[in-house]
Amino acid sequence: MGKWADGKTLSNKSWGLLKENKYFLWFPIIGLLLALIPLALFGGGALVLAVEEINVWAIVVGFVGLIFVNFAFTVSGAAMVAAVDEELSGRDSTIGYGFGKAFGRLGPLLVWSVIRAVVSTLLGLLRGNNNGGTAIAGNLLAAIGAAAWSIITFFVTPYIMLKGLGAVPALTASVHMVKEKWGTQVTGGVRIGLRLLVLVLPAIALIIGGIFLLSGSGASVSLGLVLLVVGVVVLMISALLSAALQSIFSVALFHFTTGEGDYGPFTPEELNGVLTKK
Repeated sequence: MGKWADGKTLSNKSWGLLKENKYFLWFPIIGLLLALIPLALFGGGALVLAVEEINVWAIVVGFVGLIFVNFAFTVSGAAMVAAVDEELSGRDSTIGYGFGKAFGRLGPLLVWSVIRAVVSTLLGLLRGNNNGGTAIAGNLLAAIGAAAWSIITFFVTPYIMLKGLGAVPALTASVHMVKEKWGTQVTGGVRIGLRLLVLVLPAIALIIGGIFLLSGSGASVSLGLVLLVVGVVVLMISALLSAALQSIFSVALFHFTTGEGDYGPFTPEELNGVLTKK
């Protein structure tokens, strides 16, 4: 099979594993709920400071909040990696097992959250608030940087959780693996992404339509609000599915590329089909 066909097979099996273990979806949901705590505390504090024009402290508090929002998602993602690892190895896992493993790695996960917050802040600054050509160039560079960052960090969490590495060594190892096996997650990731477009595109259309109707009056405002809420909910569902599927995909590929662990429903031939050795 070609790479595109292999990617399709991997994506199909990732969806199949998710259907068999629907509890996987609780990990990103719990991460979202945990993220609301620092978002409310630090976000609210930063907003109050900004209103009082205490801008320096508003930035500091906002950045600390960003770290802990990242931390919430990082911990839940790490918990899912641990659970997926168990399921691929033929052992039943649970939400409690996953979070128990993640809590045992809070130090490296916190450091990784700080690194992620710094990078996301730098990319945000690159976008900036400029107009015209400068804004287009900044947004383009930020988009390229975000895409590259997501690729080279694809295996960081598996390295932290399954190899016991610290955040920086895990990042270094992930970058090295991507260089050695370029294409590892790209083909299957594209297939997963295309399926999720079935949810994402209608969600975006609903949100845009809702915002448009909210500018009207009477019944159109109520309809606009309904469309906006439905669109946001559908978009959140697609994000939850994406997080779960990417975790399954990353652990299976991590096992294969490191030569350790079981692959669950995936075969070595399928996994090897999306690798590109340099």
